[in-house]
Amino acid sequence: VGAKGVLNIAWVNVSNIPLDKRHEKNIAFVGSLVGVTLDIDKSTVNRPESVRIKLGCRDAEKIPEKAEGVLGDHFCDFFYSVDKILVKNPPKESVTVA
Repeated sequence: VGAKGVLNIAWVNVSNIPLDKRHEKNIAFVGSLVGVTLDIDKSTVNRPESVRIKLGCRDAEKIPEKAEGVLGDHFCDFFYSVDKILVKNPPKESVTVA
């Protein structure tokens, strides 16, 4: 009661996190630029191309492809691609007014 919507949840690949900055705190921060980091696939932390995170957001189909953030004392662009949507908004009911 009183909720504004359903938390969408998706596995998202995040690229362009520098290898020397890849630890849970920084990965969670990079996820927080576009949503809420719920989990980190630890098997991907050292994968060169991307890290996989479980992300909560308002609309998983509208996660931006890019966001800017600061790690250490450098600005970086981080790139996001949705791997799998686990929970998404229910379809909107169409209301017909007679």
